[in-house]
Amino acid sequence: MKNSEAAKVLYDIADLLEMQGVDFKPQAYRKAARSVEELSEDVAEIHRKGGKEGLKQIAGIGEGIAEKLDELLGTGKLKYYDELKKKFPAHISELMEVPGLGPKRIKLLHEKLGIKSLGDLEKAAKSHRIASLPGLGEKAEEDLLKGIGLVKKGKERMLLGLALPIARELESRLGSLKFVSRAVVAGSLRRRQETVGDLDILVVSYKPKEVMDFFTSMKDVQRILAKGETKSSVLLRSGLQVDVRVVEEKSFGAALQYFSGDIQHNVKLREIAIRKDFKLNEYGLFARKGSKYIAGKTEEEVYKALGMDCPEPEIRADRGEIEAAARHKLPKLIGYGSIKGDLHAHTTKSDGADGLDEMVSAAKKMGYEYIAITDHSVSERIASGLKEEDMEKWLKEIREFAKKTNGIRVLAGSEVSIKASGELDYSDDILKKMDIVVASVHSRFKSSRDEMTRRIVNALGSKYIDILGHPTGRLISRREPYEADMKAVIKAAVDNNICLEINSQPDRLDLKDTHVREAKEMGAKFVINTDAHSAAGLNYMELGIATARRGWLGEKDVVSTLPLEELPKYFRKIRV
Repeated sequence: MKNSEAAKVLYDIADLLEMQGVDFKPQAYRKAARSVEELSEDVAEIHRKGGKEGLKQIAGIGEGIAEKLDELLGTGKLKYYDELKKKFPAHISELMEVPGLGPKRIKLLHEKLGIKSLGDLEKAAKSHRIASLPGLGEKAEEDLLKGIGLVKKGKERMLLGLALPIARELESRLGSLKFVSRAVVAGSLRRRQETVGDLDILVVSYKPKEVMDFFTSMKDVQRILAKGETKSSVLLRSGLQVDVRVVEEKSFGAALQYFSGDIQHNVKLREIAIRKDFKLNEYGLFARKGSKYIAGKTEEEVYKALGMDCPEPEIRADRGEIEAAARHKLPKLIGYGSIKGDLHAHTTKSDGADGLDEMVSAAKKMGYEYIAITDHSVSERIASGLKEEDMEKWLKEIREFAKKTNGIRVLAGSEVSIKASGELDYSDDILKKMDIVVASVHSRFKSSRDEMTRRIVNALGSKYIDILGHPTGRLISRREPYEADMKAVIKAAVDNNICLEINSQPDRLDLKDTHVREAKEMGAKFVINTDAHSAAGLNYMELGIATARRGWLGEKDVVSTLPLEELPKYFRKIRV
């Protein structure tokens, strides 16, 4: 069982308990679910090695939840979960995915309209039967229809953060076969798109039949969609479709290029080939007359034969990269190992699953020079936000801990909510005592464009804000970005020397790449943070870096690539 599958069961239990009106337990199950979801190690392997006691070593998992995970991982089923589900509509977990539809509303819709599934909900909304219910109305009905659309779209594609470990495991399995010399995942995953529809894997092998037999007989294959001599397609139990193609060594580069670029990039590249009297396809670059083979073993030689440098996969989207490649002016993108520290992380002091020691130790193991602990401010009650006096004590505790910590600088700060008025959740008296202030919107997401823009721009006028956190508030396939004039927001950040965050959480990746590119052109500076709520969550950093690369950022654009001694240039409250 995959981490994401085990986590989903725990999330579902939390939702079901909340619908029953149970206190405290839902929060405990959600915390445990997040810990399992963010694990860098396979939870099934932890269970295999250590059983229930091994599971109890995972942050946020106590005796009761460990017992249930032990049963789930040992048998593939959980009696407690099955019993809970019997009390509610069969498709309750599907309904819970709809933005704006919480336990209370689901119960109301079920009791008043007999809604049991996403299909029922859509029919009721389209026939305007929801608007008349208490506490809802036409706007809520319209929002639910939009939410249904998001859920449907989300079912078609998988988050990059979930698809990436699956892709790497498949690459490793196929690449380790003695009759395989290369195995590389191409497609949207290689471009590190924020969601992935399916996986395309290219394999070089002198035994294609054996590759097909191995691939289609893997234990996590749910269904074989097609099986041929050199290409097969399967549906994994995770719901992800995977296609494997065996190609010749001399065509590998051409195939990798063909299956890595997006449609518009490839169309433009083929047009350039035609103008140069070539023809380009997945088998190679050929002369149009006589079909002489010109190039194809590597991507670099294909682009070079067309008079171009080879663009990094992340920017192959026909957004100027082809023209830059032809002029030999491609940007040098930020590298995946270039981040020196994480400036947005949470602990058990608010809604994190790991304590200060665990978070700092994990950051130190990653080779970071610094980490900022930024637990939530008072308004975030659901996230156990700290009252001002409690935050002041916490800042002192962090600094005492930092004095005893060698090899990494621990910065004391907070993720401070931006209130509807544009004021910050804490007074200036405490803000000026923090090393780092991340300011974020956490409420009233449905405010008008003008209201939200004024709110954020007003907040950015504070002289104590260092970073604007997850600037558009989106949750991929779950919540649309709030309405705001992003040009005005970016300008306010630039004018006030405030960094824009690229949030690496798999369902955020906020800012998105198009806004990143726009902000760079406006002179913005960035930090890439994980917003980690567990030690394992610090590993999401590469997802944020991928977003930065898709937005054409180099190291000089990202402040968190700087060593500790240079941070005061951008964050005036830090002393080194």
